[in-house]
Amino acid sequence: MVTDSVRARTLLESQIERIARLRGTGPNPFEYGLWDARTVELLSAIFGPESPQLTAYYEAAGIRGRLPGVRGQAEDMTLNIFGQWGIRARLDRGEVVLKQILGAL
Repeated sequence: MVTDSVRARTLLESQIERIARLRGTGPNPFEYGLWDARTVELLSAIFGPESPQLTAYYEAAGIRGRLPGVRGQAEDMTLNIFGQWGIRARLDRGEVVLKQILGAL
């Protein structure tokens, strides 16, 4: 668990800053997957695995089963870049949630 609020703030700011690079790379589904996994890891470490913050992030950008416009099955899929559940939209929604969480720290 991350108990230092300054450290937590720094870690979340770093994730938000990475969003611009992800957008600039296309975004690349592999790189997005790494970013998403790290975001989930940080939110779990800072707030806990059952926290409202992690739930809010998951609802906004979390990867869940097969959705319209998403190739693959269950949790094993390649995300599209465009569309409501494409990577760009997930980044947009994820950024909003992360900034709200950061603002509440």
